[in-house]
Amino acid sequence: MTGSAGGTFWPYRDAQYSLGKDNGLMSFPTKAYYAALQGGAAGVAYGALQMAYYPDKLAFGHKGTVTSGPSRGFQYVMSTTIRPAVTFSAVALTYAAAESFLEEVKGSHHKDPWNSAFAGAAAGMVLGGFLTRRFDVASMTALGTGLVMGMVDFNGPSAVCDPVTEKARHFPAKVATKFEETEELKQLKEKYPEFKYN
Repeated sequence: MTGSAGGTFWPYRDAQYSLGKDNGLMSFPTKAYYAALQGGAAGVAYGALQMAYYPDKLAFGHKGTVTSGPSRGFQYVMSTTIRPAVTFSAVALTYAAAESFLEEVKGSHHKDPWNSAFAGAAAGMVLGGFLTRRFDVASMTALGTGLVMGMVDFNGPSAVCDPVTEKARHFPAKVATKFEETEELKQLKEKYPEFKYN
């Protein structure tokens, strides 16, 4: 599927909006805005959980030694929450930028698993580079993140590969209080009258 007017985004989105199919179609500035917000919120949450996990001022060494840790002032709070927020925002922005770039290059503005896979690889490279500053770890992080994001986008928002079978396995949402015969059962009872009252 290609966008109209030479692959540009806005004419394609307007055409999809007139059909009621514009859900999830966003321009790059909108994607970048939401990616930065989501990454920052996730980073602040991670930093808060890290502070809660290490509440005391003691630092435990590898050989069982206990030393005095950093002071728990405002500077510590800022460094503990700002660094993960910047890291997560950079990863989310990289993913959004790479996905939008690939959409523009290919001229397609629908969800494509290949776009997600390559964007996930770029985001994984940034994440691995931020955390370890080692190319071998960053490349493996890129490979793993790209595979996961490609599979998630390929499978869609549901984790179930066969939604028809999954729906058939569920209990019905509404159960009739009075038994009602189906048309097939009525036809069978007419065909076999000896089983009419079973």
